[in-house]
Amino acid sequence: MSPTRREFLKSSGMMLGAGVAGLSPRLTYGAPNVDGSQPPTLVVVYLRGGADPINTIIPIGDPLYAKIRPTIQVPTRAQGRAAGVLPINRYFGFHPAMTEIAELYEQGMMCPILNCGSPHPTRSHFDAQDFMERAAPGVKSVTEGWLNRYLYATRTDHDTDLRALSLQETLPRSMRGQYSALAVPGYGSDRVMDTFENLYDCDSNKEAKQKNAAPGSRNGGNSGNENESGQPDVLPEDAMRQRIAEAGDEGIRKLREINEHVDGRRRGRAEGGYPNTRLGGQFRDLAKLIKAGNGLEVAALDYNGWDHHAYQGGSNGTMSDMLGNLSQSIGAFVKDMGPRMDRTLVLTMSEFGRTVRENGNSGTDHGRAGYMMAIGGMGNGGKIYGKWTGLERRNLVDGRDLKVHTAFRRVFAETLAGLYGFEADAHDFFHEYSSRETPVGFLRLITDEG
Repeated sequence: MSPTRREFLKSSGMMLGAGVAGLSPRLTYGAPNVDGSQPPTLVVVYLRGGADPINTIIPIGDPLYAKIRPTIQVPTRAQGRAAGVLPINRYFGFHPAMTEIAELYEQGMMCPILNCGSPHPTRSHFDAQDFMERAAPGVKSVTEGWLNRYLYATRTDHDTDLRALSLQETLPRSMRGQYSALAVPGYGSDRVMDTFENLYDCDSNKEAKQKNAAPGSRNGGNSGNENESGQPDVLPEDAMRQRIAEAGDEGIRKLREINEHVDGRRRGRAEGGYPNTRLGGQFRDLAKLIKAGNGLEVAALDYNGWDHHAYQGGSNGTMSDMLGNLSQSIGAFVKDMGPRMDRTLVLTMSEFGRTVRENGNSGTDHGRAGYMMAIGGMGNGGKIYGKWTGLERRNLVDGRDLKVHTAFRRVFAETLAGLYGFEADAHDFFHEYSSRETPVGFLRLITDEG
């Protein structure tokens, strides 16, 4: 029996027609579901570029902080500066731009995880992002993202077409693979027809198709080209065009409608306390989608620009503006979601941290350990997680970087277990890694009763 069109599109990672058709009318209407009938939702926010942990969650109690960051330090309010650190305790404080996140911490809904990152020593953006999003440090043979692998491992015949999506032009690496996930352009891109082919024509999808293709099938073999990771491109252009054609004119038309609908609202004034920024618009629309009750389980957003080699700033400046945008967007999202935040988790991450000492350009360079933030009603908030060992040179990697004490895969494993009851070790989920370590403990288990 030949596969149906729906089965073909879903197996090829291009389930667009039904997903788009179901999205547009529900974008505005629908009520929150807090009775457990909807699955918990994980929102992964990737801070691309290597976000600096030390000027985000600031070790104000360490006397070395001001000495090693003479031009980009953030002063405390005790130093007579109005825009001073927002204190957490006597040792740590939030950057002054993070007012909303500091409030969420006080409410017990925000969990900072310090000295978190990858055990792999690379300081390459591309490799570090690749390793983290595929949850396989140093292993380039793993070609599918960790979120996609989770979705594929837990798939059922009743999955909604909007179970997984990314509100941006292309799917992040974490969502690429065998499972159908939707990228929704519209945040700065108004050329849907011109860019449509690029949305799903990604190396990870090609590699996954090749790995799982039957011998002699159309998806197998080598096209003779290689991608940036040195892996073969296995899906020729004509095959991709055929799959786009299979999606049908109706699916493309609906995708354009969403794009225009989102762009039109972006041009209007900010609503609901969201900042009038790309990130604010993404969070605003994401809240609408979750509350619409379509069964959205996994969403991913990228926030680029954290590679602050020069003029990073202290209380003010480039990083301060970005932290403010992030804090305002998350704060507005939490208020907008209301009780639904008891079943929603926002998890932020970055590929690595920055050097402890500032450089000669009033910035910081690529480092090792970074930080994560977990925001949601199921968090064991009100405390800082992770092992902090200070800024003394003898405690740093190569005398310059924070040491990784909490592996990012430990956080991933606890996130999937806490939200969905998914035990990574039982599914052999991580490549050559067991998550049976001392738990970080930042989440409470969500039960079916909510």
